Amino acid sequence: VPLLRALRAGPDPKKPRLSPLYFISGSPPGLRSVVERRMTLDGVQFDGITFKDQLALVRAARPSAIREQVGYKLCALLLLRRELPANVRFFLFGDDVERDPDVFVLFGAVCAGLRGTRLREAMRAQGAQWPEIEAAVELASPLPIEADPVERVFIHGAKGRLIGRADLDPRIVATKASLQAALVLRQLGRVDVAAPARVAKDLVDHGFSDDDVASLCEDARTRLGVEDVTL
Repeated sequence: VPLLRALRAGPDPKKPRLSPLYFISGSPPGLRSVVERRMTLDGVQFDGITFKDQLALVRAARPSAIREQVGYKLCALLLLRRELPANVRFFLFGDDVERDPDVFVLFGAVCAGLRGTRLREAMRAQGAQWPEIEAAVELASPLPIEADPVERVFIHGAKGRLIGRADLDPRIVATKASLQAALVLRQLGRVDVAAPARVAKDLVDHGFSDDDVASLCEDARTRLGVEDVTL
């Protein structure tokens, strides 16, 4: 929550810029009121949430599509891209439980010109199903070709799959906790200088020890190249 608030406000707390925040959820639309209420109670401002219509998939006799996320998330991102202005830059957040790194990098490639047959093949290789593949091809077709707009991809290592991988796209930041994302974002000038300290306090409030926090900071310095890890 402190990281989301910091992202929303931007680097200067005296002049908050209200950076847009959008969420893509695998939950059904029936949970919209619950999710939005939780975020409101947490003080997290947001500009939109996309939900997955699981009931419609069941009615269409496509229950396997409930678990498939590549096609769903790519289509959701392409719909969002159509609504945003030119020259927008994306900072995307996910985890390594599903295919978030692949989806986010693929989204950038589509914006940069991946279309038609090549897009179909790329999505099929990642396990997307044909209805979503065709929907993505249709959504991508009218988009203007631009420089890849994905600035960074933050992936929480829930299973540790990406930690220590040297062959990743250089934009992918594999984090062990939100504190590391906050430290990287501070170095990039996207959150205020005190944001990591607030995130660290939140971690301690939720059971992390001071040694845990120190270890995360040191890992951010050595593995992620963060120059300033002071809190």
